[in-house]
Amino acid sequence: MNQGSLTASEMTRLADRARQLSLVEPDVETSEAPWRRITADERVSDLKRFIDHGRLLEIGSSTGDFLASAGQTFGQTFKAEGVEADVNNLAVCLSRSLDCRGGTLSDVHYPADHFDVAVLYHVIEHFRSPSSELRELHRVIKPGGLLVIETPDISSFWFSLLGSRWRQIIPDHVFFFTPATLKILLDQTGFEILESRSVGKAMSVRLFISRLGRYHQSSARLIARLSEKLGISDLTLRLKLGDVIRVYARKKD
Repeated sequence: MNQGSLTASEMTRLADRARQLSLVEPDVETSEAPWRRITADERVSDLKRFIDHGRLLEIGSSTGDFLASAGQTFGQTFKAEGVEADVNNLAVCLSRSLDCRGGTLSDVHYPADHFDVAVLYHVIEHFRSPSSELRELHRVIKPGGLLVIETPDISSFWFSLLGSRWRQIIPDHVFFFTPATLKILLDQTGFEILESRSVGKAMSVRLFISRLGRYHQSSARLIARLSEKLGISDLTLRLKLGDVIRVYARKKD
């Protein structure tokens, strides 16, 4: 069995484990599609500050929201493609006629100096060897090309307060970073940071309440019923807790 199949199998196991632990509610996750599109559009808009044309690679494309947004926003100026290890997510990408390949980055064997920009949104924390993945990304990104990473920040106040109950402590998060340790890793793998900052995301009131259930399920269920009764579950929250960072880095010549 190849590495991509192992990764997909492991991701399926971890997703099942997350459901068993009541970390996710499938119906809520499915209904969150419009807010995932809002987040994807925001990421594309932010990326435009640094680059607006060339060849783009997304690692961990999930169901393809970022790839779709990039295609709609940039049109012919960007050739956007992705890699996705989860076979179910990959099937959704392909059903949307997106250019996405199955497996892992090392499975695909891209040529050297091939991409102008590579993006990883909440992906690096899933890698068994982040340094190996970044070295491969360094190989396939053009000299002077861009790397974008978004990941939880374990130096945040919330981890200090909550410890293992912090919202980012879930079964498939293997590695955590602070801004300082991420800078060290990027330096070691041939990248220099251009910008590093805290970011938030859009979500529905429904998802926010669902996430509260990780801390007290009975209270969350009560609040969810009240939210539905008041008709506010589909309102949009823009949550910025200071525990997620987005880094823009450039491949060193």
